Amino acid sequence: MRSRNAVSRRYSKLATLVIIVSCVLFAGILYYRSTALKERRTYLEGQKASIQADIDEAKDEYTELEKKEVYMQTKKYVEEVARNQLGLVYPDETVIRAGD
Repeated sequence: MRSRNAVSRRYSKLATLVIIVSCVLFAGILYYRSTALKERRTYLEGQKASIQADIDEAKDEYTELEKKEVYMQTKKYVEEVARNQLGLVYPDETVIRAGD
């Protein structure tokens, strides 16, 4: 019959082995997850840069549209459209056209 001390040491060694294996598995899982999270972070940072570029482009376009809106409310724009698109002239102007 084995002594209690021998049995206790055997279970102690087994428990130590289980704890070590558990720690190694836990460390492996943490390493895997941290690698996956770093890849995801890199991907998301790229997406963020792309979206920020789109936002900047949209702001520039918005600014240009605001300028165009202001210009379209001027007398100069109305005159330009009347001349170029509608073919209108002032009463005191003479129109000279090139012959075809």
